[in-house]
Amino acid sequence: MSLTRERIEGLAPDQASLAAALKLVKPTSWPVLAASSDADTLWGECQGSGATPYRVVTAADGGGYKCSCPSRKFPCKHVLAVLWLRVDKPERFETASPPQWVEDWSARRRGSGGRPGRPKTEGDGAAAAPSLDAALAEAATTTTADPKAAARAEAQRERIKAEREAAILAGLDELDRWIADQLNQGLADFATRAAAAGRTLSTRLVDAKAGGLAGRLDALGTELFRVGDERRADLAIERLGAMTLIASAYRHQDRLPAPLREDVRRAVGWSVRREELLADTAAPRATSVWIVAANRSEVQPDKLRRLETWLVNASHDLSQPRTAVLIDFVPVSGGGAGFPFAPGEVIGGEIVFYPSAAPLRGLLASRKTGAAAAWPRPLPGLAPALQDYAAKLAALPWLEHWPLLLSDVALRTAGKGTLVITDAGGAAIAVERSQIDQLVPLLGLDHISLLCLWDGRTAQVLAADTPLGRWHHED
Repeated sequence: MSLTRERIEGLAPDQASLAAALKLVKPTSWPVLAASSDADTLWGECQGSGATPYRVVTAADGGGYKCSCPSRKFPCKHVLAVLWLRVDKPERFETASPPQWVEDWSARRRGSGGRPGRPKTEGDGAAAAPSLDAALAEAATTTTADPKAAARAEAQRERIKAEREAAILAGLDELDRWIADQLNQGLADFATRAAAAGRTLSTRLVDAKAGGLAGRLDALGTELFRVGDERRADLAIERLGAMTLIASAYRHQDRLPAPLREDVRRAVGWSVRREELLADTAAPRATSVWIVAANRSEVQPDKLRRLETWLVNASHDLSQPRTAVLIDFVPVSGGGAGFPFAPGEVIGGEIVFYPSAAPLRGLLASRKTGAAAAWPRPLPGLAPALQDYAAKLAALPWLEHWPLLLSDVALRTAGKGTLVITDAGGAAIAVERSQIDQLVPLLGLDHISLLCLWDGRTAQVLAADTPLGRWHHED
């Protein structure tokens, strides 16, 4: 069955889906848009509101499709947009060899006989059938907002912002009092009472729109029980001290440099929308070839799954950021959520970093398929990377961990149940005990390169480049 406008209308679950798809039929939404050489399969990557694009693949006639977005409509607006573009703007599709994720979908589809499009039957409901022309007409008749209404809306936004600022400051006062109470009680048994003691305050911080600090408080109890008894008091002091420092910095944010002020506001709970960040001309940017080093997943106390995609800059330009992390959040209740890129994949594109005293988290602003890339070789040994960590910690005192990009190091055992990263000069740092079994294949290899997450005490190895090949951490 050939693809026509009528076919797309027949596939659409409702008129609203077509209207939403129309908003995506623009070049900036699709950094990747391609078709297989036999024109039977279409795929693309659509920039959504998250850090990484949604991946869409569909049969050319719409008879089968898949999208990584969380929509409960089938097909979703992204699939409809790809089909709409194929009909109206076929020149936008480059002919290319399908990437692995498209090949995997095609293989599953062949095995299951394909997925049929949504059938239309009589009696589907009294509502009019979805129409592309209706979606275009609705978009064309959209009028500019009344200036007075726009002014009232802006005044309303400013009022809500001022109310939130006042609520946050009140919440910070409660946080200070709570921390003082905990110190007065002593920290000997703080780990056992941390979760219960912080639950009420966490709820109040959420009500005060200080969700970032509430999240830190919720995570504290779990963090304390992940470490040994000998470290709990020190870790408690570090985390409580960081929250006190963030609260103090927020009260005096007008005296801080702009990047650090942005750090403080995000730490408290303010967020930056994707559109705002991409439009920020002052935000740090780096266009390069990026190697997908690792994927990490963690379930947060707020029932959201945090998905981290760690990237290494393959460029030899040392003025560019050497690493970046793309972060997305999905509800745990939504089931499993896949990562947008596989470890080892190579991406060419621009990353826009959130303004920060220590830029690391970013958004993928543009994307193209990257060729094979050599792993970068920073200065050898541990010292340069640890000095970089110290500089970042000085710039952002509540920094919890930082990526270390190492070269010419080795993994060695150091007593029972202990693994260390060591260099030619004999310097060494400890590796997380939970990783020992995973890292056994890397033992005995010399002159390897590593990407690690370092918290000042232990390192979590995310990726390794060795004479025998690459190793990637993947949740």
